[in-house]
Amino acid sequence: MKKWVNALSTVFIVGLVLSLPTLTWAHGYWLEVKGPGKVGEPAQIQLFYGEYSEHVREKGARLDKMSEIKISVIDAQGTKTEVQMQQTDTHWQGSFVPKIEGIYQILGINETREVQDWTKHNLGITRPVQYLRTTYVVGNAAKTPLLPQNYLDVTAQKLGNQILLEVYKDKQAFSKMQLTVINPDGWEKNRITNDKGKVAFIPAGKGLYLVELEWMDKTPGTFKGKEYESVRHRCDMTLVVE
Repeated sequence: MKKWVNALSTVFIVGLVLSLPTLTWAHGYWLEVKGPGKVGEPAQIQLFYGEYSEHVREKGARLDKMSEIKISVIDAQGTKTEVQMQQTDTHWQGSFVPKIEGIYQILGINETREVQDWTKHNLGITRPVQYLRTTYVVGNAAKTPLLPQNYLDVTAQKLGNQILLEVYKDKQAFSKMQLTVINPDGWEKNRITNDKGKVAFIPAGKGLYLVELEWMDKTPGTFKGKEYESVRHRCDMTLVVE
């Protein structure tokens, strides 16, 4: 009996160790915005790295690599402004001052990261490209649909008791695309877009929701002198349900 228990324990430990790369791989980036939502008053942009569904937010040196993520803000008239970000112990942060009322699109992109060997994740030699998105409402903003900005993008619009998500690739509707919705309590739900690149979900409550999606472009190439087998495009979008 003891031998059987020891063997079972060994299998469990080995299985746990083997799962560690997967747990680390689940980490990602997301944006949050703090502010009063008024013209002329600063809004603070915060960029986090961790595992949102597990309420994990990394600190310290693990945030160093986020320096390559470039953040910008687009106002309701389409004016784009770059935001300078600074590293803290818990996140990266920057700020901007809204000049007009409307919905502000806050975007992030990292298209300069080195080619990665992700063979252990079954992704081969990959060039990763990261996109981020959230919004910030100032004053009495008209509820008009937002246009895609990044190569891989997802926008959100409240319709009744539902949130309508629209996914785009190269500014065209992206059908049959799987995405993951994570609520503030950490549950995850997978959704697949229809033929028009749309899918809806009903929020389980108030708070910050994270929407994750990624697409692998199997076209090989060379970046910064290194060959890659594919490009991994990943988009992480946050939205606040009130």
